[in-house]
Amino acid sequence: MATPLPAADAADLVTIKEIVALLRPTPYPVSDSKVRRLIERYSIPVSRRRGKCCVSFTDILEAHRDEADRLHASS
Repeated sequence: MATPLPAADAADLVTIKEIVALLRPTPYPVSDSKVRRLIERYSIPVSRRRGKCCVSFTDILEAHRDEADRLHASS
């Protein structure tokens, strides 16, 4: 029997547009396309709420951190 993946807390779910807005004032802002690449590269689960794609903000932050670390390590 397969073990189900844990579901993200509903309070942690945000839209891609919200992610872009939340990260805009940081030293590492992102675009819609960058968020979509992070979702794909890190296999972040996407759910639909009211017709919009939502993801765990925690998962995005962790992926974003890993990408920043990777880019800094290669420079």
